Amino acid sequence: MDSASDQFANYYRLLGIDAQADHQAIKQAYLAKIKEWHPDKNPDRAEEAEEKTKVLNQAFGILGDPEQRRRYDQMLRFTEGLDYSAYINEKAIRDKFYKASPSIMAVLKNVIVLYALFKDALTGNFKIPPESLAMIGGGLLYFLLPLDLIPDFITSIGYLDDLAVLTTIVNSLKTEICDYRFWKEK
Repeated sequence: MDSASDQFANYYRLLGIDAQADHQAIKQAYLAKIKEWHPDKNPDRAEEAEEKTKVLNQAFGILGDPEQRRRYDQMLRFTEGLDYSAYINEKAIRDKFYKASPSIMAVLKNVIVLYALFKDALTGNFKIPPESLAMIGGGLLYFLLPLDLIPDFITSIGYLDDLAVLTTIVNSLKTEICDYRFWKEK
């Protein structure tokens, strides 16, 4: 993965506005960008314009709603400038897997699906809402980083907090995971 696509999307930068912008400034920037990228105005690059329009709509949907914007701003502060691939990668997941006890390895297989979904969503190959992407990224970071509520080196119970976090994410994203598995099989 390249680091540009591994970073959390900055909708403020996309709209060309400051993170402190009020609702009216967000709306004006959104309308200007939508006008600029409308597929009818870009017939020579209609596919790119369509994708850009979708992202702009998503950006306005989040920044235009106060509660979603608040959650987005929190995640943006957490992720700003971070390259996820430095923390979340196949080797890190595989290493964590081999340290787990055989009894919970079956449950940990969900991590592989979450990682694949996360990777395909970051690269734009599979579309999911940014909140879902952030939830998966946060869960994978929690799973992989050694800073846990219960340290992983404690036999048997060391993975319980990781499993609780991942189970919550898997249960929350059942639809996205099913859609992703179906998409992967095609």
